[in-house]
Amino acid sequence: LPPPAVLALVAAWAQLFGLISFELFGQFNRLVEEREPLFRQAAGELARSVGLRGTPAG
Repeated sequence: LPPPAVLALVAAWAQLFGLISFELFGQFNRLVEEREPLFRQAAGELARSVGLRGTPAG
């Protein structure tokens, strides 16, 4: 992969890892009531930022 693509993928992976960690360790508690829509939106934006397209499952 070209270096810019690697950078974009690593940045998206780090952000996704952060979202998952925040959810697992309760960092969104008392900040976000509806966490599932937040996660779906953020994950979708990360996917689009690295060129993934499609309809989310579920």
